[in-house]
Amino acid sequence: MSREPITEQIGRRVSSSLPVLEWLPRYDTSWLRPDVVAGVTVAASVVSEGLAYASLANLPPETGLYAGLLAVVAYFLFGTSRQVIVGPTSALAILLASGVGGVASGTTASYASLVAVTTVLVDVFAVVAWAFRLGFLVHFISESVLTGFSAGAALYIASTQLNKLVGIESGASNAPFGQTFFGRVWYAATHLAEANPETVAVGLGGIALFVLGERYAPRAPNALVVVALSIAVASVADLQARGVDVVGPIPSGLPSPTAPAIPTVSTLGSLVPVAGSLFLLSYVQGIGAGETFARRHDYRVDANQELLADGVANLAAGLGGGFAVGGSMSRSALNDAVGGKSQLTNAVVALVLVVVLLFLTGAFTMLPATTLAAVVIVAVAGLVDASAIRRLYRVSESEFAIAMAALLGVLTAGMLWGVFVGVVLSLLVVVSRASRPTTHELGRIAGTDHFVALDLYPSATTDAEAFVYRVEGELFYANAPTVRADLLDRLAEREDAVDLVVVDLSSSPTIDFGAAQMLEKLRDGLGSRGTDLRFAGMESEVVEIFERTGLAASVGDVEPERSIDEVVDRWRARQSS
Repeated sequence: MSREPITEQIGRRVSSSLPVLEWLPRYDTSWLRPDVVAGVTVAASVVSEGLAYASLANLPPETGLYAGLLAVVAYFLFGTSRQVIVGPTSALAILLASGVGGVASGTTASYASLVAVTTVLVDVFAVVAWAFRLGFLVHFISESVLTGFSAGAALYIASTQLNKLVGIESGASNAPFGQTFFGRVWYAATHLAEANPETVAVGLGGIALFVLGERYAPRAPNALVVVALSIAVASVADLQARGVDVVGPIPSGLPSPTAPAIPTVSTLGSLVPVAGSLFLLSYVQGIGAGETFARRHDYRVDANQELLADGVANLAAGLGGGFAVGGSMSRSALNDAVGGKSQLTNAVVALVLVVVLLFLTGAFTMLPATTLAAVVIVAVAGLVDASAIRRLYRVSESEFAIAMAALLGVLTAGMLWGVFVGVVLSLLVVVSRASRPTTHELGRIAGTDHFVALDLYPSATTDAEAFVYRVEGELFYANAPTVRADLLDRLAEREDAVDLVVVDLSSSPTIDFGAAQMLEKLRDGLGSRGTDLRFAGMESEVVEIFERTGLAASVGDVEPERSIDEVVDRWRARQSS
């Protein structure tokens, strides 16, 4: 038997890790024009939002451009979604600022250096998850949690921009509710008399123009239009002399790779949970956008490859003077709306950003800070999905409560703890549902050998001497006691005692040792009252567990894929012999 040459193995692995080597040679040239148009349009959004999110992260404006450039280059090479645009996002920026800011206050290391280290740590989390193929874990975060978290994040982020929007000094730490959503809103409301009129006019005017543009020209680079107009107004009216804060000089030139200084062990330990939260949020944002557009255009994104793409993008941003990046739903939606067809759009975005960094940074010197606040506020407004919240309220009170808990977690405890609240709630939902699986008593459809759930098909008939029961899900130690109690309760509801209990395991392809022990105790308990226990529809893995635990020998007739009819008939044959 011939083995694959080592060079071919290496080539195959490199190709699988670099999707660009697969899709680019097969690129449909008819897509070039829409990809270029989409790339230029999206680049306009990346420039304006990159500057705004750098401010949100308490970093120099050029870092947002660096992060945007390096992220799209990485995703062009490693990404699998044709529409996703990776770069700075509002949620990541504010989570980074709040998390790293808290660590930086207790150390001599510079804030910028700690941001770089944290961003590289995001890459470590992503690459480890990719190596262990953990992309599936994102599906354990429920939609209700994401809905609540997104709405809370939007309100929290908007509150951080209120002082810049109206031109007042930030002092929410002295407010009754501190550095929370409520503290910032309270502080802004009680200090409006200190607001700068020109700053308020520019900021609110920017919001109004942005909203109108989003409504009547959603495909236009509205953020860049607002930015350009505000720069023009600030320059002509000399708003800086009137007390309006402006961005100031932005260094021109491309980012250069720089290894951040490694902090002390204790500081590094404090950054790990921040990086973990950033990784989770970054990946959830990216894979959520990727799957949305993959379904819309009928193709598949590779969840594990997206982990690698996310990791490389953050590594590049961390070493290149940027900060944490992730998939942007708003920029991805813009890319899709203007006709972007492939990952080539990312390359076009990168080329535009290179031109901006080399030749056009001087144009942003007079950009009012209040305009950046307006861009952030309008951008995050899209994170509040009011229709989804209303739908949760109508459909499921429990899911609505979970969404509201995630929302309040962000507003009261901040973005970092808000992420943890969302993760914990998601896990609790999974554990709760897994520990209480759906169960049915089964009955036979008259004239057939098909058994169906009695609560769904009341016309099905039951056997006076046999009770047939099915669990819709995996059987394991956490739900085994609940299943046992439910089965016995259903048996007790029968008017007459039954001689045989058949547990249909066709919907339980695997069981663990704890569940096997429960079934053995159930057999003993039923046997003491003269009732036999048998199993139907078992997979070979379940049979193997039964044999290892000794349950197969004590029950007998344990074979894979045996139907309920066969089990009942064989039992009756033994009873009559």
